Amino acid sequence: MADVELHTLLLCDYALTAQDGKISAVGVFSQINVGRLPATHGRCFIVAILEASPGSHELTFQVISPTGKATLQQAPRLRIEVPPNATSANIVADLKGMRIEEIGRYRIEVRSGDQILGSSPFTVNLILRQTPGNA
Repeated sequence: MADVELHTLLLCDYALTAQDGKISAVGVFSQINVGRLPATHGRCFIVAILEASPGSHELTFQVISPTGKATLQQAPRLRIEVPPNATSANIVADLKGMRIEEIGRYRIEVRSGDQILGSSPFTVNLILRQTPGNA
């Protein structure tokens, strides 16, 4: 097994970790619809399930735009501690105020140092609302 392997990566409306370690992810999605640009997505959660060797691991999350730009000014940095008798770790990260400046295919990346552990795509769509009588 590599030092850290990503098994699952989700974007959802809400997530929590129960006392027994189980993750509940509510409203899993792969697209965000906006009425205009730029836009701010109020709040969402990133859920990651990892297989990891025991010990301390430092991870970062980043959202990459369709043109390859990192969109989070301060990428969340997480330090996880995997106990000696465990082989997995669950992460729930709260993402508030994600700035959206482009339409198209974005991706969430999870890194351990310089190594990309994996990514998950999502799409931002511009939805133009028609006003009554202008159809």
